[in-house]
Amino acid sequence: MSESKEYAKSRFILYTVMIGAFLSMFDSGVVNVGLPVISEQLKVDIDSVQWVTSIYLLIMSALLPILGTLADNFGRRKIYNMGFFVISIFTLLCGFSTSFYMLIIMRVLQAVGGAMVMANGLAIVTENYPSSERGKNIGVLATVMAIGSIAGPPLGGIIIGLLGWRSVFYLTFVVSIIGFIASYHTIPADNKEKNKDFKFDYLGSSLLIITIVSFIYGFSNINKMGISNPIIYSSLLVFLIAFIIFIFWEKKVSHPVVHLSLFSDWVFTSSIIASLISFLTMYSPTVLMPFYYQKVLGISTQQSGLYMMAFPIAMAIISPFSGALSDKIGAVVLTSTGLMINGIALILLANISINTPIYLVLFYMFLMGLSLGLFQSPNNSCIMGSVPKNKLGAANGITQLVKNLGMVIGIAFSVALFTAFLGKETTDYNIRFLQSTRNVYYIAAVLSFIGASISAIRNNKK
Repeated sequence: MSESKEYAKSRFILYTVMIGAFLSMFDSGVVNVGLPVISEQLKVDIDSVQWVTSIYLLIMSALLPILGTLADNFGRRKIYNMGFFVISIFTLLCGFSTSFYMLIIMRVLQAVGGAMVMANGLAIVTENYPSSERGKNIGVLATVMAIGSIAGPPLGGIIIGLLGWRSVFYLTFVVSIIGFIASYHTIPADNKEKNKDFKFDYLGSSLLIITIVSFIYGFSNINKMGISNPIIYSSLLVFLIAFIIFIFWEKKVSHPVVHLSLFSDWVFTSSIIASLISFLTMYSPTVLMPFYYQKVLGISTQQSGLYMMAFPIAMAIISPFSGALSDKIGAVVLTSTGLMINGIALILLANISINTPIYLVLFYMFLMGLSLGLFQSPNNSCIMGSVPKNKLGAANGITQLVKNLGMVIGIAFSVALFTAFLGKETTDYNIRFLQSTRNVYYIAAVLSFIGASISAIRNNKK
């Protein structure tokens, strides 16, 4: 009887973390839909209003490794539960914002709570379940995240149409309050003895924030401002200097904010590299396919949005199965196969034309979603299984940071290559568009095959 109760309690832990996983993807989708309305009502231009989304990504990315490491020392429950509380308060204040600048400040503070939640979800699941269930549980979380990304845009569009842009923040507030109540009652109390010798790495944390913010800002604006823009090359120079100093400092400090020793494990390092490649290649078609649907085929915005759902739906379908299967056969075969199929799907996308039947294009996107769903759950399980329990938060923070960096690099990389290949010729735009995307997808396919090779040999050097 006691075992069944303990198991039921354990299930509730997973359900609570599922709320955080859903919220992490739902928030960005539901807010993005409201940007045009926010721009109009708060009287700001498009370049300014995109910071409602970008500042959230910047702040959260910078804090993920820091909050993961802090949770390892002070307890995951405290930080995870407080994260939902912080999200709730400042999401509500986002809805009450009377000016654009107030909204930006509230989004910054909301991102602090988002980082608290994201930095600890995988670690809590890994810590509270046997290793034989780790892949299955991570697969379930991946499915919930995919559902969040699917539900955000259409639900946001409906709610904004009926109740205005502020209502999307009120909706997020309700979800985060549910997460706060659930985490308060279900996440086990932290049984950590206070480490009297622990000293927070203020300099390392500051250097890490500077490194990540300057990198993401510089890379995400290369295509808009150009590499020769003083702001861009200054940002990238700051990133390089801060990164070098950060590495040297973290090697000598007794309590580093990022445990570089984790990268001495080849399984961990190869899994992180493969993860970065997977997100980088994922965002090649994600950013370019809407233009193919709308500019080349002349499909409406609404219809192209529906077509883009083929990718996350496929990921949602396969992720729990691949995660559960990795518990039985390990991660190597699944992750390598996933990235190989991803490369094949990119090659198929590279060869579409204006006459390619739409069902084939959707099948190629669906195949890519299946392949990355096959890869990501086992790969995350491998990452979390390769580190000791007292460093799960640090590993989770790095994993989530890599996801965000992969997204930023993937978008900047794809758009920069596409623009360079497109050129300024006066020939037919559709022809030049298809030739440019073909080159981008082939390069992304090569990267995916390289990732598959790295993934395949991850156990050979352990």
